[in-house]
Amino acid sequence: MENKIRNLLNQVDIINRKNAEILDATGGRFNIFRICGVNHYENTHSAIIAEFLNPKGSHGLGAKFLECFVKLLEIDDFDCTDAHVFTEYPTNNYVLDEEKGRIDILIESGGKSIILENKINAGDEWEQLKRYDTFAKRKYSEGNYYVYYLTLEGDEASKDSHCGVSYYSISYKAEIIDWLEKCVEIAVRFPIVRETIIQYINHLKQLTNQDMDAKNQSEIVEILMNNLDAAKTIRQNYEAIFDAMAEKYFFPEMEEFVNREGFKLEKRGASEADGGINFRVFVPEWKKCHISYSPEGKGYYYGIQYSCGDGKENLLSNETLEKLRSIFGYHFKWNDGCWPLSRKLEKIKWEEGSLRSFAKRCQEQILELVEATKDLEL
Repeated sequence: MENKIRNLLNQVDIINRKNAEILDATGGRFNIFRICGVNHYENTHSAIIAEFLNPKGSHGLGAKFLECFVKLLEIDDFDCTDAHVFTEYPTNNYVLDEEKGRIDILIESGGKSIILENKINAGDEWEQLKRYDTFAKRKYSEGNYYVYYLTLEGDEASKDSHCGVSYYSISYKAEIIDWLEKCVEIAVRFPIVRETIIQYINHLKQLTNQDMDAKNQSEIVEILMNNLDAAKTIRQNYEAIFDAMAEKYFFPEMEEFVNREGFKLEKRGASEADGGINFRVFVPEWKKCHISYSPEGKGYYYGIQYSCGDGKENLLSNETLEKLRSIFGYHFKWNDGCWPLSRKLEKIKWEEGSLRSFAKRCQEQILELVEATKDLEL
């Protein structure tokens, strides 16, 4: 079996190198969006998407891209030719002061609207989708608007954001790339627009881990089909790799840090699927709370978490919670009474340098939390 596994890995490695050679030979690695750092900057992605959707956009194709988008989302009776597209649209005139916000992308036409909340790296704000729903009901009335929650992988919004209002989850990985590929066909006679869209598609495929050539991907599948036993053994041991990497590159840095600061570290495992390392840090002065780094659903968060069991005697007072809210704004999750606040983290790159850098970043975040809450009873 050992020889079979080694042979299987060698064959896959050959195809990976071949894929890399194709990228080098064809200029496939060149991507102006990556070069300019358009990775996890939501506002920049919103601006790009909004420009393509805008019937009056500089692409010169009128409402064709928007029509394609509306058709993909199966929205009926929406006049694309007379649509207006906005980014960072303020909700001020239709909500109370405490409900104010800015919609990432708003498309409106004939008393109807499409609202896109774009989330790539940031966490959900407190009652964010609920606030947008309130705004839309007042401006367009029930049944005349659609709220979409856009993420890389199609994650659901947190319940503390949607609070039960209706919305649709869509992803860059599926719907946006599918729409843009159709836009390439639409722009076939507009070479500058067409090639720009292709570059953006390639960039999104890199961000969503879909950047291998289809032919090479098929070859790997064929090899795995012919080596099922070896592939199964690799799969069975795959997740253990990440615990081992965390133990080798991440936790030694953290152990040195907590010993130096007088904190306590509790290890809780690592997972590529969840995109993070699960651990807790206990601060001696904190009696009711601890600092937690935790995968939750499809998100990965860090923040202050209650150290409560079944009893409610450990819950923070309303006064303390309000002080936390004033310090950290909308980084509150309020998840089943356990998270007073948290911030969403990017997924970890599983390599030595990145893991060591992540440990340093965690240490800075922990010290910031401790410093910001030094006058509170946690």
